[in-house]
Amino acid sequence: MNNHQKARSLCLTNGILSIAGGVLIFLATFIFVLAYAIDASYDGRVASVLTYVFYTCLKLAILILGIVSLVYYKEDPRLNVAPHVLFIVGGAISLIPFLGWIGGILAIVGGSLYLVNLKNFDRPPFGQF
Repeated sequence: MNNHQKARSLCLTNGILSIAGGVLIFLATFIFVLAYAIDASYDGRVASVLTYVFYTCLKLAILILGIVSLVYYKEDPRLNVAPHVLFIVGGAISLIPFLGWIGGILAIVGGSLYLVNLKNFDRPPFGQF
């Protein structure tokens, strides 16, 4: 896989993960209520703990992918800085309790910017013909 394909696949992965993850993070309150209801029905805590671990891993994945993308695309003129910053800020804000929905919205916006800029990867970067 050459660098052009790696750059395109990272952009596509970021776009898909952030839109799907952003929607899940935005709806996390309802999913946590459902998990707590399941736990209350059989007097356990497995569903709520698994839900918490899943969402924490998802938020960290968004944050880490934002940092990796910022480093990877820093010299690439095909992609501006806005999606990376939205990824990093969205991932960081979503880790703060009761502000996860804001991080989810930022991740959705950043993911849509990644997918909009995906068309720029159909041509080689400037200076590489």
